[in-house]
Amino acid sequence: MGKITVGLTPHRLEFLPESLRLMEEHDLIVLEEPPHPKFKDMLEGRVPIEDFVLETEAGFPEYALELYRALKGLYAHGKKILQVEPYLERWVKIQEALAEGREPGELRKEPDLSQVYFHEHETFGRLLEFYGAMKAPFEELVERIKAFAQADACRIEFRDRLRAGAILDLLKNLAPEAKIYIEAGYIHLKLIYYLARGKPSYYKLVVRNLILSTVKARGLNGVWPSPGDGLTSYYLFGKHRQIDEDLLAARSLIYIRLIEKEELKPTEKEPFPHLKNELFWRAFVKELSYEDCRALDAKIRLLSTPKAREVARSLYPQVWQKAQAYEGLYRNLWK
Repeated sequence: MGKITVGLTPHRLEFLPESLRLMEEHDLIVLEEPPHPKFKDMLEGRVPIEDFVLETEAGFPEYALELYRALKGLYAHGKKILQVEPYLERWVKIQEALAEGREPGELRKEPDLSQVYFHEHETFGRLLEFYGAMKAPFEELVERIKAFAQADACRIEFRDRLRAGAILDLLKNLAPEAKIYIEAGYIHLKLIYYLARGKPSYYKLVVRNLILSTVKARGLNGVWPSPGDGLTSYYLFGKHRQIDEDLLAARSLIYIRLIEKEELKPTEKEPFPHLKNELFWRAFVKELSYEDCRALDAKIRLLSTPKAREVARSLYPQVWQKAQAYEGLYRNLWK
């Protein structure tokens, strides 16, 4: 029997060792990125990795550098590595067509590109509306972040459906006993649904959430999702449970102003710097009411992240202490 392993990852350096360990156990590695004409040249050493990362404008450049260095070694030892992300592949084609002077209306009529154009237009439009409301009342910001999350959920669902279809087509040309590793961002849970529904019976589907694997390996049951991910997942899977959408949206507005935005490199002292930072702020915002979020937003909306953190600590010292106590439960992660 063959095996399909979906590795759900936040694309952070601290989780790369576990990703690579899983990749080594498989024959074929399917990356979550659109095909690039110089990818094989990079794997075979004809294009420097640094140049390739610059050309592809990787969202997490430090992560991409380390990943490709490791993939070169895996490729040299016989692993097959493919880039499979049809949604992003089509988005690249759209960007290239627009750069060449083609009209958006023309692209919207092309069957392969129209839906991708629609989802990108909708999602980016909602995001621009959110950023354009930085001086608006808090309630309006809440509504706009909800609108963005709904558009993003629709985009994710369509993207996962496209990618699952491409992977299922790929399976038709593989041996029944093949072992395939599929890299996926941790929010792409619909990909698992479509793969499970369409895979041949001779393939076993295994899911590895790298964040959950990390904490469970240290005897912990799980972690709270970030409020933004919780809101997007709520829209992604339908409103089958009762949640306070406004409260989640309000907390997400505060959370995104307090977490670390830059890539952090793991160290011996802190091997999981992003996870540590995010767990603390998830615990912090989880204690805030809607009115707390409104009051804090009024103080930190236009501040830098370090200053916003100082204000949050001074305004809610008891919440800060409670978050520190929660963080203490996870100290085994960074011992």
